[in-house]
Amino acid sequence: MPRATKPVEIGTIYSKPTKCLHCHLVVEMFHDAAADPRKGAWECPQCGHKYLFTHWKIKRAVASRKPVTPGAAKRTREKPEAA
Repeated sequence: MPRATKPVEIGTIYSKPTKCLHCHLVVEMFHDAAADPRKGAWECPQCGHKYLFTHWKIKRAVASRKPVTPGAAKRTREKPEAA
């Protein structure tokens, strides 16, 4: 049985105000709503400079293996007392 696909929104996505490193202006970057996550890019509306999504190397957050105990960095190895 074929999978039902979600309809893709047609339009443009705008970023928060960001400084373009090419034209040095603070602008709202944009990209197409259907942009490919691997090949897509934010684009500066003033100079047309593109910033690939892969530039930021965003990684998925992973839970740590060991729970963090308060004061773990302060602990020192103490010598056992002589009996």
